[in-house]
Amino acid sequence: MNRNKVILGVITGVVLTTAIYFIWKKRRISGFRRRVIDNANREWELWGKPLIEYGEMVRRGASETDDIYDERVGHYWKNLGRDNIDGDDDDYYWSSAFISFIMKKSGAGDDFPYTSRHSRYIVPFIQNRKQNNKSPFKAYKLSEKKVEIGDLVCYSRQSGVNYDTTDKYDGHCDIVVDVNRRKGYIEVIGGNVSNGVTKRVLKIDKKGYLDDNTADWFVIIKNKK
Repeated sequence: MNRNKVILGVITGVVLTTAIYFIWKKRRISGFRRRVIDNANREWELWGKPLIEYGEMVRRGASETDDIYDERVGHYWKNLGRDNIDGDDDDYYWSSAFISFIMKKSGAGDDFPYTSRHSRYIVPFIQNRKQNNKSPFKAYKLSEKKVEIGDLVCYSRQSGVNYDTTDKYDGHCDIVVDVNRRKGYIEVIGGNVSNGVTKRVLKIDKKGYLDDNTADWFVIIKNKK
């Protein structure tokens, strides 16, 4: 009887400790960042929860040309005042339109440039960091900052682009929705990934820095709003 009580006590303690940890973790996240994560996850669920783990497709979801989903892509574009584009238009990358949609819906206000091209907010956010101004969005080199929930991680779609590039260029950014330092990975959600809103699992090192080779990641945008 006493042994059973001890076991029950240990189990109860573990459960309570785990619950307290997750409550503490959630409270550490600002209201804005929580909304960003929640809105990104809702869109991902709407698209059937497509999942890529370390570069390998694990679960497929809806496609941008499927019924209803082509209109959903059009909804992202309408957020930018573009009423004539939807998922059937192959000539347009919509990943930045998706990020802009999430940021606007979450309440970023005037702090975020809503745009069809990622470089149009990456470059200003790099300048924010160099000037050390009061903007809540600042972009750093991957080696400078550990990844946190609510950040954006970005890569270039073209060669010759680096942290100091100021010209416009084709790029891509995903929203960090989960960080697991103990197991060494993060989860990110982005649009126009495998033709949908897709979650990816990426590797981080033991210190918490992005260490993934599935794309040419070069910038981390810290979200302190």
